[in-house]
Amino acid sequence: MSEDHTAVANPIRSLANAEDGVTAAFELVLTPALFAFLGYLIDRWTGLGPLFVFVLGGVVAIYEVWKLWYTYTERMKELEAGVPDAKGPRSE
Repeated sequence: MSEDHTAVANPIRSLANAEDGVTAAFELVLTPALFAFLGYLIDRWTGLGPLFVFVLGGVVAIYEVWKLWYTYTERMKELEAGVPDAKGPRSE
């Protein structure tokens, strides 16, 4: 019975991981695009050139890349902490 439970749990975990990746991809593309569009509206309203398009879109794009990198490295640290050391216990 426990074998059936693990057979079901792995695909569910895989789907959750895939969903996280799709969510990250949408955030990486759509959030900077939305802020760039808001910058475009501000630029049209103020009569400036494409200043706010680049500032808002660029800052948000940099933030999204940083957030993706940070969450990935933290997740890898968590996973690595759960893996036993291949060399065995250290003796000091």
